[in-house]
Amino acid sequence: MNTPIAAVSYSVETAAAATGYSEDQIRRAIRAGDLAVKFPVVNGRALSKGTIQASVLAAWVEAGKNDRAVAS
Repeated sequence: MNTPIAAVSYSVETAAAATGYSEDQIRRAIRAGDLAVKFPVVNGRALSKGTIQASVLAAWVEAGKNDRAVAS
């Protein structure tokens, strides 16, 4: 039986799927500095594709405001 592996990091695409937000919203949060991206290092060089750590993504979602005025 195959056991699912818990994600330790996400791409923009998979972060969007995991949170229900659009890829554009994830990218905007990254550009704004609200969502941190890491670039893992291999042989002393940072990879060109960044990843969003699962704990950082969860903290970003959790840090959202609890209430928002609903327009009538």
